[in-house]
Amino acid sequence: MAQPTIADLLAALKTLSAEVSSLKSDMAAMKDKSSSSSDNDGGRRPDGQRDQDPFFKHKKWDFPRFDGTVDPMLFINKCESYFRHHRTMGEERVRMASYHLDDVAQLWYNQLEEDDGAPSWDRFKDLLSERFGPPLRSAPMFELSECRRTGTVDEYANRFQALLPRAGRLDESQRVQLFTGGLLPSLSHAVRIHHPESLSAAMSLARQVELMEIDKSPPAPVRPGAPWSVAATAASSGPACAATAARPARAPGGCRTGSSRGQPAASLHGGAGGTSPPWPMF
Repeated sequence: MAQPTIADLLAALKTLSAEVSSLKSDMAAMKDKSSSSSDNDGGRRPDGQRDQDPFFKHKKWDFPRFDGTVDPMLFINKCESYFRHHRTMGEERVRMASYHLDDVAQLWYNQLEEDDGAPSWDRFKDLLSERFGPPLRSAPMFELSECRRTGTVDEYANRFQALLPRAGRLDESQRVQLFTGGLLPSLSHAVRIHHPESLSAAMSLARQVELMEIDKSPPAPVRPGAPWSVAATAASSGPACAATAARPARAPGGCRTGSSRGQPAASLHGGAGGTSPPWPMF
Protein backbone atom coordinates (compact mmCIF):
# COMPACT_ATOMS: atom_id res chain seq x y z
CA MET A 1 0.00 0.00 0.00
CA ALA A 2 1.38 3.36 -1.04
CA GLN A 3 2.26 5.87 1.60
CA PRO A 4 -0.11 8.91 1.71
CA THR A 5 1.37 12.04 0.36
CA ILE A 6 1.42 15.39 2.08
CA ALA A 7 -1.44 16.50 -0.12
CA ASP A 8 -3.55 13.55 1.06
CA LEU A 9 -2.80 14.36 4.70
CA LEU A 10 -3.74 18.00 4.23
CA ALA A 11 -7.03 17.00 2.58
CA ALA A 12 -7.88 14.58 5.42
CA LEU A 13 -7.03 17.23 8.02
CA LYS A 14 -9.24 19.74 6.27
CA THR A 15 -12.16 17.29 6.23
CA LEU A 16 -11.71 16.49 9.96
CA SER A 17 -11.63 20.18 10.83
CA ALA A 18 -14.89 20.75 8.96
CA GLU A 19 -16.56 17.87 10.83
CA VAL A 20 -15.42 19.26 14.23
CA SER A 21 -16.80 22.68 13.35
CA SER A 22 -20.09 21.12 12.37
CA LEU A 23 -20.31 19.23 15.69
CA LYS A 24 -19.63 22.42 17.63
CA SER A 25 -22.41 24.21 15.82
CA ASP A 26 -24.85 21.39 16.52
CA MET A 27 -23.96 21.35 20.23
CA ALA A 28 -24.41 25.12 20.54
CA ALA A 29 -27.82 24.90 18.85
CA MET A 30 -28.92 22.11 21.20
CA LYS A 31 -27.78 24.11 24.23
CA ASP A 32 -29.73 27.18 23.11
CA LYS A 33 -32.83 25.09 22.50
CA SER A 34 -32.59 23.44 25.93
CA SER A 35 -32.17 26.80 27.65
CA SER A 36 -35.16 28.27 25.85
CA SER A 37 -37.30 25.28 26.73
CA SER A 38 -36.39 25.55 30.41
CA ASP A 39 -37.38 29.22 30.48
CA ASN A 40 -40.74 28.53 28.86
CA ASP A 41 -41.85 25.62 31.03
CA GLY A 42 -40.90 27.19 34.38
CA GLY A 43 -37.86 25.01 35.07
CA ARG A 44 -39.51 21.64 34.44
CA ARG A 45 -37.45 18.66 33.39
CA PRO A 46 -38.29 16.66 30.24
CA ASP A 47 -40.12 14.09 32.41
CA GLY A 48 -42.56 16.76 33.57
CA GLN A 49 -41.16 17.22 37.08
CA ARG A 50 -40.02 20.60 38.34
CA ASP A 51 -36.37 20.95 39.24
CA GLN A 52 -35.87 21.27 42.97
CA ASP A 53 -34.80 24.63 44.36
CA PRO A 54 -31.05 24.42 45.10
CA PHE A 55 -31.64 25.93 48.55
CA PHE A 56 -34.04 23.16 49.58
CA LYS A 57 -32.09 20.50 47.69
CA HIS A 58 -28.98 20.94 49.82
CA LYS A 59 -30.56 22.12 53.10
CA LYS A 60 -30.83 19.54 55.86
CA TRP A 61 -34.09 19.89 57.75
CA ASP A 62 -34.42 19.40 61.49
CA PHE A 63 -36.84 16.67 62.46
CA PRO A 64 -39.79 17.93 64.59
CA ARG A 65 -40.43 16.79 68.14
CA PHE A 66 -43.70 16.00 69.94
CA ASP A 67 -44.41 15.79 73.68
CA GLY A 68 -48.18 15.30 73.67
CA THR A 69 -49.15 18.81 74.80
CA VAL A 70 -50.24 20.24 71.42
CA ASP A 71 -52.34 19.08 68.48
CA PRO A 72 -50.50 16.10 66.87
CA MET A 73 -51.69 17.20 63.43
CA LEU A 74 -48.91 19.80 63.36
CA PHE A 75 -46.29 17.16 64.18
CA ILE A 76 -47.65 14.75 61.55
CA ASN A 77 -47.64 17.40 58.82
CA LYS A 78 -44.04 18.37 59.59
CA CYS A 79 -42.99 14.71 59.60
CA GLU A 80 -44.50 14.10 56.16
CA SER A 81 -42.82 17.22 54.76
CA TYR A 82 -39.51 15.93 56.11
CA PHE A 83 -40.09 12.48 54.62
CA ARG A 84 -40.89 13.92 51.18
CA HIS A 85 -37.85 16.17 51.21
CA HIS A 86 -35.43 13.44 52.31
CA ARG A 87 -37.23 10.65 50.41
CA THR A 88 -37.54 8.54 53.55
CA MET A 89 -38.63 4.96 52.99
CA GLY A 90 -41.93 3.81 54.48
CA GLU A 91 -40.40 1.33 56.89
CA GLU A 92 -38.16 4.05 58.37
CA ARG A 93 -40.86 6.64 59.04
CA VAL A 94 -42.31 5.26 62.28
CA ARG A 95 -38.84 4.56 63.67
CA MET A 96 -37.75 8.16 63.04
CA ALA A 97 -40.99 9.68 64.34
CA SER A 98 -41.02 7.58 67.52
CA TYR A 99 -37.39 8.51 68.23
CA HIS A 100 -38.44 12.19 68.38
CA LEU A 101 -41.29 11.70 70.86
CA ASP A 102 -40.83 13.16 74.35
CA ASP A 103 -42.38 12.88 77.81
CA VAL A 104 -45.85 11.30 77.89
CA ALA A 105 -45.86 10.75 74.12
CA GLN A 106 -42.71 8.61 74.39
CA LEU A 107 -44.19 6.58 77.24
CA TRP A 108 -47.35 6.05 75.21
CA TYR A 109 -45.44 4.73 72.18
CA ASN A 110 -43.27 2.43 74.29
CA GLN A 111 -46.40 0.77 75.64
CA LEU A 112 -47.94 0.59 72.17
CA GLU A 113 -44.88 -1.07 70.68
CA GLU A 114 -44.63 -3.50 73.57
CA ASP A 115 -48.27 -4.55 73.22
CA ASP A 116 -48.76 -4.63 69.42
CA GLY A 117 -45.34 -4.14 67.84
CA ALA A 118 -44.31 -1.30 65.58
CA PRO A 119 -47.31 -0.05 63.56
CA SER A 120 -47.31 1.17 59.97
CA TRP A 121 -47.00 4.90 59.33
CA ASP A 122 -50.71 5.30 58.53
CA ARG A 123 -51.68 3.36 61.64
CA PHE A 124 -49.25 5.41 63.71
CA LYS A 125 -50.88 8.66 62.55
CA ASP A 126 -54.36 7.40 63.43
CA LEU A 127 -53.33 6.20 66.89
CA LEU A 128 -51.40 9.39 67.65
CA SER A 129 -54.37 11.58 66.69
CA GLU A 130 -56.74 9.39 68.67
CA ARG A 131 -54.59 9.58 71.81
CA PHE A 132 -53.43 13.24 71.76
CA GLY A 133 -55.81 14.98 69.34
CA PRO A 134 -58.72 17.20 70.36
CA PRO A 135 -61.77 15.39 71.76
CA LEU A 136 -63.86 14.54 68.71
CA ARG A 137 -66.92 12.42 68.27
CA SER A 138 -67.15 9.77 65.56
CA ALA A 139 -68.14 12.36 62.90
CA PRO A 140 -65.43 15.03 62.45
CA MET A 141 -67.48 16.80 59.75
CA PHE A 142 -70.37 17.14 62.17
CA GLU A 143 -67.98 18.42 64.81
CA LEU A 144 -66.76 21.11 62.42
CA SER A 145 -70.28 22.17 61.45
CA GLU A 146 -71.24 22.46 65.14
CA CYS A 147 -68.26 24.69 65.95
CA ARG A 148 -69.59 28.08 67.13
CA ARG A 149 -68.05 31.35 68.26
CA THR A 150 -68.41 31.75 72.00
CA GLY A 151 -65.56 34.20 72.62
CA THR A 152 -63.33 36.28 70.38
CA VAL A 153 -62.98 35.75 66.64
CA ASP A 154 -59.35 34.64 67.06
CA GLU A 155 -60.35 31.93 69.54
CA TYR A 156 -63.07 30.69 67.21
CA ALA A 157 -60.79 30.77 64.14
CA ASN A 158 -58.10 28.76 65.94
CA ARG A 159 -60.63 26.13 67.00
CA PHE A 160 -62.09 25.97 63.49
CA GLN A 161 -58.61 25.61 61.95
CA ALA A 162 -57.78 22.74 64.31
CA LEU A 163 -60.93 20.82 63.34
CA LEU A 164 -60.69 21.51 59.61
CA PRO A 165 -57.97 18.95 58.65
CA ARG A 166 -59.96 16.12 60.26
CA ALA A 167 -63.19 16.88 58.41
CA GLY A 168 -61.97 15.51 55.08
CA ARG A 169 -61.52 17.25 51.77
CA LEU A 170 -63.63 20.41 51.34
CA ASP A 171 -63.56 23.03 48.62
CA GLU A 172 -62.95 26.66 49.51
CA SER A 173 -66.57 27.76 49.26
CA GLN A 174 -67.64 25.06 51.75
CA ARG A 175 -64.96 26.15 54.21
CA VAL A 176 -66.10 29.77 53.96
CA GLN A 177 -69.75 28.83 54.50
CA LEU A 178 -68.99 26.71 57.56
CA PHE A 179 -66.78 29.38 59.09
CA THR A 180 -69.15 32.30 58.53
CA GLY A 181 -72.10 30.25 59.78
CA GLY A 182 -70.31 29.60 63.07
CA LEU A 183 -69.67 33.30 63.64
CA LEU A 184 -73.34 33.76 64.62
CA PRO A 185 -75.40 36.92 63.98
CA SER A 186 -74.81 39.77 63.56
CA LEU A 187 -71.13 39.18 62.84
CA SER A 188 -71.98 36.40 60.41
CA HIS A 189 -74.25 38.66 58.32
CA ALA A 190 -71.67 41.46 58.25
CA VAL A 191 -69.03 39.09 56.84
CA ARG A 192 -71.30 37.38 54.30
CA ILE A 193 -72.35 40.60 52.56
CA HIS A 194 -68.71 41.07 51.47
CA HIS A 195 -68.71 37.63 49.74
CA PRO A 196 -65.22 36.47 50.83
CA GLU A 197 -63.70 34.10 48.30
CA SER A 198 -61.36 32.27 50.66
CA LEU A 199 -61.24 31.13 54.26
CA SER A 200 -58.34 33.47 55.07
CA ALA A 201 -60.30 36.42 53.65
CA ALA A 202 -63.35 35.48 55.74
CA MET A 203 -61.23 35.28 58.91
CA SER A 204 -59.67 38.67 58.20
CA LEU A 205 -63.08 40.26 57.59
CA ALA A 206 -64.45 38.77 60.80
CA ARG A 207 -61.62 40.30 62.83
CA GLN A 208 -62.20 43.70 61.22
CA VAL A 209 -65.95 43.61 61.90
CA GLU A 210 -65.29 42.57 65.50
CA LEU A 211 -63.05 45.61 66.02
CA MET A 212 -65.69 47.89 64.48
CA GLU A 213 -68.34 46.53 66.84
CA ILE A 214 -66.08 47.09 69.83
CA ASP A 215 -65.48 50.70 68.76
CA LYS A 216 -69.23 51.32 68.34
CA SER A 217 -70.27 49.74 71.65
CA PRO A 218 -72.14 52.28 73.91
CA PRO A 219 -70.66 53.32 77.30
CA ALA A 220 -71.80 51.47 80.39
CA PRO A 221 -75.01 52.94 81.93
CA VAL A 222 -74.67 54.98 85.12
CA ARG A 223 -76.07 53.13 88.13
CA PRO A 224 -78.04 54.97 90.83
CA GLY A 225 -75.85 55.82 93.78
CA ALA A 226 -72.65 55.82 91.71
CA PRO A 227 -69.60 57.39 93.44
CA TRP A 228 -69.90 60.52 91.26
CA SER A 229 -73.50 61.32 92.33
CA VAL A 230 -74.86 64.86 92.68
CA ALA A 231 -73.89 65.13 96.34
CA ALA A 232 -70.37 63.87 95.69
CA THR A 233 -69.99 66.21 92.75
CA ALA A 234 -71.17 69.13 94.84
CA ALA A 235 -68.81 68.22 97.64
CA SER A 236 -65.89 68.09 95.25
CA SER A 237 -66.81 71.53 93.90
CA GLY A 238 -66.22 73.35 97.20
CA PRO A 239 -67.66 73.98 100.68
CA ALA A 240 -70.41 76.30 99.44
CA CYS A 241 -71.73 73.75 96.95
CA ALA A 242 -71.49 71.00 99.52
CA ALA A 243 -73.55 73.01 102.00
CA THR A 244 -76.15 73.73 99.34
CA ALA A 245 -76.38 70.04 98.44
CA ALA A 246 -76.70 69.07 102.10
CA ARG A 247 -79.43 71.69 102.89
CA PRO A 248 -82.94 70.14 103.02
CA ALA A 249 -85.12 70.89 100.03
CA ARG A 250 -88.32 72.90 100.17
CA ALA A 251 -91.60 71.05 100.28
CA PRO A 252 -94.33 71.96 97.79
CA GLY A 253 -96.03 74.09 100.44
CA GLY A 254 -92.93 76.16 100.99
CA CYS A 255 -91.49 74.03 103.82
CA ARG A 256 -88.20 72.24 103.83
CA THR A 257 -88.18 68.46 104.16
CA GLY A 258 -86.16 66.48 106.62
CA SER A 259 -82.53 65.79 105.84
CA SER A 260 -82.70 62.12 106.80
CA ARG A 261 -84.95 59.43 105.34
CA GLY A 262 -87.96 58.65 107.45
CA GLN A 263 -87.78 61.85 109.59
CA PRO A 264 -91.33 63.21 110.13
CA ALA A 265 -92.03 66.62 108.70
CA ALA A 266 -93.80 67.71 111.91
CA SER A 267 -90.52 67.70 113.78
CA LEU A 268 -89.27 70.40 111.47
CA HIS A 269 -92.15 72.76 112.23
CA GLY A 270 -92.23 72.44 115.98
CA GLY A 271 -95.31 70.23 116.01
CA ALA A 272 -96.23 67.79 118.68
CA GLY A 273 -93.13 66.48 120.30
CA GLY A 274 -91.02 68.54 117.95
CA THR A 275 -88.71 71.48 118.35
CA SER A 276 -88.48 74.72 116.48
CA PRO A 277 -86.20 74.57 113.47
CA PRO A 278 -82.93 76.52 113.66
CA TRP A 279 -83.89 78.65 110.64
CA PRO A 280 -86.71 81.15 110.25
CA MET A 281 -89.93 79.99 108.68
CA PHE A 282 -91.07 81.73 105.51
